[in-house]
Amino acid sequence: MRRAGGCSGIVPRRVIVAGATGVTGASAVAAFLAAGWEVHATARRSPARPVAGARYHRTDLLDRAACAALLHQTGPVDAVAFCAINEVPGSLVEKWTDPGQVERNRAMLVHLLDAVLATSPAFRHIAVVHGTKAYGVHLPGARLSLPHREDDPRLEHENFYFAHEDELARRARGQAWSWTIFRAPIILGGGIGTNLSNFLALGVIASLARLAGRPFDFLAGPDEGLFEVVDADLLGRAMVWAMGAASARGEIFNIANGDVARWRSLWPVIAHACGAMPGADRPGQSCVALARALAPEWADAVARHGLAAPADLGAFLGESFALLDFALPSGIVSVMSTIKLRKAGFHECEDTPERLRAWLARWQAEGLLPPTE
Repeated sequence: MRRAGGCSGIVPRRVIVAGATGVTGASAVAAFLAAGWEVHATARRSPARPVAGARYHRTDLLDRAACAALLHQTGPVDAVAFCAINEVPGSLVEKWTDPGQVERNRAMLVHLLDAVLATSPAFRHIAVVHGTKAYGVHLPGARLSLPHREDDPRLEHENFYFAHEDELARRARGQAWSWTIFRAPIILGGGIGTNLSNFLALGVIASLARLAGRPFDFLAGPDEGLFEVVDADLLGRAMVWAMGAASARGEIFNIANGDVARWRSLWPVIAHACGAMPGADRPGQSCVALARALAPEWADAVARHGLAAPADLGAFLGESFALLDFALPSGIVSVMSTIKLRKAGFHECEDTPERLRAWLARWQAEGLLPPTE
């Protein structure tokens, strides 16, 4: 907390959550509010479901002047939770190693950080969300060390995570402020306009299968691999923790729910929660093509059930189906060590199937998925 100028009262610490309408950002907004922070949530678009108590600002982080204007609106801030990402529609996976994408995402961080440092003498910390692409899980033929550890040598390639890391380390050196980076696996969360939500997209496919009276076919490849999931709400709470933990300053942490998963173990959870019958194996089915074929069914379901979700699947879920086309058939074994985070003082964990059921029920209650009948 900090004292209000000219009075003896205490005012909440002030945080900017960048990327506030995304999978992680919405949960971060809720977590900071629950912890008593004054939250300024920013994204390129207005939220479909604003979190009560947050102050929202539309900002294009690629526009340096817009970032300066944002800080004029918020006033000086104490912290930043950076959940923003710029992906390329229609070329999601192909652009992950594109120098242009690296530069755009570097610029977004730099523009916001420049504006904060120019206006906020009390600024102390920025927490940033990255992922397992830091370990090369997206690189064909990459030899991955297991479990992934934060100090693993970089697999040198174009990656905006590395640009962020280097920028933050260089600029914070010798300064009063510091940074934390969280490396997350598949993130469970999101809502309307979420660009990258595997599980909400699967909920749509399962729900439409039930409504049409067909089974919810298994779309993963024969080699399912082994992977981890992190609940977006847990990740939001970790970002709050990092703001006040001396052990988090200048550190990179892996973060996950604490268990491991295979698609075949999660498929019945999704099917049951959506009222669908598990079906046959259909490896090789493109989820992007499937979403295109299901578009009329989805528009009909939205109208028939009065859903709050957009009738257009692209507007609803962005590149989520393209992300599924990467995740489902990959067969990647990607398991991280989270010992460093536990030793630093953040001990929370979640049961992935339990939280998957909870999120699917939440999406149904919010009118983002059809109710089970």
